[in-house]
Amino acid sequence: MRPFAYFTVALLLTSMATLAQTPSPNRWGAETAILPNGLEVIVLPQRRVPAVHHLVMYKVGSADEEPGKSGLAHYLEHLMFKGTEKTQPGAFDALVNRFGGRQNAFTSYDYTGYFQTMPRDQLAAVMVLEADRMAGVKLSEANSRPELTVVLEERNQRTNRPPGGQLAELATTTLFLNHPYRRPIIGWEAEIKGLTYQDALEFHARWYAPNNAVLIVAGDTDLAEVLKLAETTYAKVPGQPLPSRPMIAEPPRVAPALLVERSARVTDAAWGRRALVPSWGTATPKEVAAIALLTDILGGGIDSRLDRALVREGKLALSAGAGADVLRRGPGMLYLSATPAPGISLETVEATVDRVLETLRRDGVTADEMARSLQRLTGGEAYERDSLTGLANRIGRGRMVGQSLADMAAEDDLLRTLTVADVKRAAQALTPTAFVTTHLLPKPAL
Repeated sequence: MRPFAYFTVALLLTSMATLAQTPSPNRWGAETAILPNGLEVIVLPQRRVPAVHHLVMYKVGSADEEPGKSGLAHYLEHLMFKGTEKTQPGAFDALVNRFGGRQNAFTSYDYTGYFQTMPRDQLAAVMVLEADRMAGVKLSEANSRPELTVVLEERNQRTNRPPGGQLAELATTTLFLNHPYRRPIIGWEAEIKGLTYQDALEFHARWYAPNNAVLIVAGDTDLAEVLKLAETTYAKVPGQPLPSRPMIAEPPRVAPALLVERSARVTDAAWGRRALVPSWGTATPKEVAAIALLTDILGGGIDSRLDRALVREGKLALSAGAGADVLRRGPGMLYLSATPAPGISLETVEATVDRVLETLRRDGVTADEMARSLQRLTGGEAYERDSLTGLANRIGRGRMVGQSLADMAAEDDLLRTLTVADVKRAAQALTPTAFVTTHLLPKPAL
């Protein structure tokens, strides 16, 4: 994430407005189109404030890097602000700062995104700049080498220095035996140091194309206006053949793993656990929905299984919870965590979690738990829709892993169709051998 601050496809010389697909009714009022060069356009009109959120997402991330070049997708994200043949470095910052806007960029395993939130009358200017760097960036040793220092410092701040940062990284690497998700998104330090601007240019030329991107615009605009602006911006960038993105199989785990870190920088012990779970890219929508409901029942908040056993009733932990990342092309990941109460060992916390999981696998969940969890999960949509950025970001992430607008709109209804048996079936994956467990402990004084 950036701190705030060859073959061409002939373009059809027709008005962009005629390219809009007939919008089918959907719960968000989304309007969609595909440009002749393959760029997918999604517009989410919101007329309450004179502002727009402009988001471009590319279907490429750290999982698409070549072995030995970890961190390249993230490095390119930084270098995308270094200017082009037409645009001076700092042009985005200058525009955003002049009008009090907000911008940033982010890299994930499966996608990379760039966004700006601006007054509506600056949408044209933002589209000019974003389309320009989609077409190409101007890099050299002089303007790219210093950015490696920035990336390395970012790694230091997020991974190397914080207690447990490298332990969490090692846990992910241990969990994934074969999949490129085992590499950190920011990259391994030694490989980051070896990256070059030529690597970045080649990565851009290979992946940054309109037919590998989705444009989402939310706010005080509509599809007709966005398409008109696209005629002289995005539509001028040619599409191109794209590399394949093979699905990498992950073998089953046959034994659990325990990773222990003791550090003088640790003041409070922490317990964690990870397991692979179905994701949008590897399972059916119903299986993914069952994982979402199971995760919430297990550790989604007050009165969840872990909260009752460890915090409210057990008095063994100060906090406990669970989460799952299932918006992935490859395997999803379930997270469990707990902070033990004073005087309670991690082994005691872990034994309690094991009993909770065993009961869950054996007996399943109750209808009452299902109802409460369903209310929590479906109640958040109103807040998401109310945000200028929230819905755009959610739709963008969904499109990156293959979800259609209809898939996303149907998620709440799909959750409502789940039965107790569906959720119990999902719990069977949480066997003892599935887990990588972490213990983060203070280092005893000598």
